[in-house]
Amino acid sequence: MTEDSLPERTSLYRFIMRRVGDPWVSEDLVQETFIRLFTYRLKSTVGDSAALCFRIAQNLVRDHFRASRRASTEELGDDLACDAPRAEEVIMHRQRVAAFQRALDAMPPLRREVFVRRRLKGESLRDIAQTLDISEAAAEKHVVRALEWLHQEMSRSERTRPRATRQEELP
Repeated sequence: MTEDSLPERTSLYRFIMRRVGDPWVSEDLVQETFIRLFTYRLKSTVGDSAALCFRIAQNLVRDHFRASRRASTEELGDDLACDAPRAEEVIMHRQRVAAFQRALDAMPPLRREVFVRRRLKGESLRDIAQTLDISEAAAEKHVVRALEWLHQEMSRSERTRPRATRQEELP
């Protein structure tokens, strides 16, 4: 058997390309076809290499479409990223919550009570004033001073927290 009995590479490529429609896949299937043909010819005698070559190509095209139906894929983009926060973001959030809790615990009890009721529980200044037997103006001053205190304490904790290195800051 001679190389003359093989089909032209161009005709085999066109045969596969008409079925697949993708030049890159067609090139790969042409290569795979010749590899399988030559491997088969090492073990057995082939009467018509061209016919066998086209039959191998046809089977490879079928296998290609079966595999693409089984494992459909799509390109990953930025919009498919995980919505969960990164580990360092979780740690930073926990540190902020702990600093907030420490600052809240360090407040005078009445100020803390007024702040928690107003800002965290959403009670009105009038209800807070009546319940705690203080004026509405006093309740409002407690809220303002509590916010100032929390702001100062949170700023202080941010300054004392270890800074991330340049590499850790990159996404």
